[in-house]
Amino acid sequence: MTKQKESTLWLVLIALAALLRLGPIASGLPYIDYVDEGHILHPAIGILKSRSFDSSIYTYPPLTSYLVVAAIKGYSPFYQMVHKRELRDDLPSAQDLKTALGDHYDLIAPPEVIWLGRLVIACLSIGTVILAGALAKLLGGSRPGLLAMLFAALCPALVSRGSNLALDPTGTFFAIATLYFCQRLRIAAAVANNPAISRNAACAAISSGLAFGGKFTAGAVFVAVLATILTIPVAWKSRAILLVIAVAGLFAGVFCGVPAAVLHPEKIVGELRYIASFYQTIQSEHGYWRAAFSASEIGVPLMIAGLAGIIWMLWNASTRYVAVSWIAFALLLLSGFVSSSFRPFRNLLPLVPLVCIAAALFCVWSGGYLKVQLHRRTVAALSFVAALTLLIALSLAWSSGRHLQWRTQRTDTRVRAIDWLQQHAAKDETVLGIRELSILPAEWKRIAAQPTVVPWFEAAELLERQRFDYVVTGEFDLRYSPDPDAWSAYRDRWNAKVAPLRVEMNFGQVVTPVVPYLWRTNDERILILKGDAQ
Repeated sequence: MTKQKESTLWLVLIALAALLRLGPIASGLPYIDYVDEGHILHPAIGILKSRSFDSSIYTYPPLTSYLVVAAIKGYSPFYQMVHKRELRDDLPSAQDLKTALGDHYDLIAPPEVIWLGRLVIACLSIGTVILAGALAKLLGGSRPGLLAMLFAALCPALVSRGSNLALDPTGTFFAIATLYFCQRLRIAAAVANNPAISRNAACAAISSGLAFGGKFTAGAVFVAVLATILTIPVAWKSRAILLVIAVAGLFAGVFCGVPAAVLHPEKIVGELRYIASFYQTIQSEHGYWRAAFSASEIGVPLMIAGLAGIIWMLWNASTRYVAVSWIAFALLLLSGFVSSSFRPFRNLLPLVPLVCIAAALFCVWSGGYLKVQLHRRTVAALSFVAALTLLIALSLAWSSGRHLQWRTQRTDTRVRAIDWLQQHAAKDETVLGIRELSILPAEWKRIAAQPTVVPWFEAAELLERQRFDYVVTGEFDLRYSPDPDAWSAYRDRWNAKVAPLRVEMNFGQVVTPVVPYLWRTNDERILILKGDAQ
């Protein structure tokens, strides 16, 4: 294969990965469409407003929030050109955000903040595809590199999380970067007195620290750095120096990704204990093994080929130590989750590109093996490789394509409700809205009618004093309310008050939590009632 042809194929695969990840980044706007997006965006907004990178929120590592802040600052001049004001001026105010019951989780504005954050994740996910191809190329040459890119570009586990703002793609990117530099370190160690040895050891260690900054558990990849240093053919004195470099690099990466781990370690430990105890209260329907074989994550063809590839790597002397370092990483990563009853597959996302690489190596190596066994019948060997590759690629493409279609066709019910009012509520009419629905202030401005938005506890009294043409309400979930009896009595009063009003339109199925700090989802139950009693 010529370099020009290989470069063209790389660009095609990068474009494919970008299409699947950039396509859904506007999904759900101007609202978040994944539960964890607010956990990253609220700290980012806080950093922008306080102008301090020492975030006061320690539940999640802040590296992803830092990257979002960098993207927002880079985009700010363009925002100012379009809107004639600074983006920072349109961030939620403390008065709107904070309540006695907690912060409004869904109050994230302007929407550019959301899609810029998703763009950061999409770029990291595309970078993971590139790194998977580069690592596979180091291990087996151009063909495994291209196949690894194809599998990683299409893999549903990576695609479905490649445009949602979450920690896992960040941790995965830096974990694979760590393993890439580990392999570069192995190659450099084959040449005596190669100065690239120290450089690659430092890069691998720093990347592992940044993986910790992306997601705490992804920092387990540092064990692969140690395994690499302990198994490369260098003198023990050089190995000791490399270990010192690795520890220093890990510290530097951790400090850059999670400054609080150095400045406030007790707070990080406290948050980790809280998260662990919270997850013990949640039960997953399926375990990791069953989820891995699910078509929505990895699927049977890719998983079987990947496991076969790992076995083949262990059997092959040239890749045996690489496989051992990957297995050590996987076991350490798994050890952090085996005792938890909550086992979402995203916890193991850093291992998915390794499955793609191992599957690519298996496809190419098995083709070469068959070629020898079939007495150099190249056509038969190539047919097997092509059929196996096609089977894996089609199974991945089917699931990823369905996910892309679902994401791009979904519209938040709050947007649909405002769209309906925009079409039906005249300029001289009035609308009563409930603040707990978390409809953004900018969205209310889209309607011609005059909206009045009040907390639910003030709505019944206001409805008794004043007539409204439309009432926008929902069905309320009283869990986590500070006074269940009083809130239940008020709900009965509210339901009796609006019972005579005719339902003009309804959207969604998910009831609204009365506390502000919980995500409303994109399928929140919203009722538009006609103000005139019929």
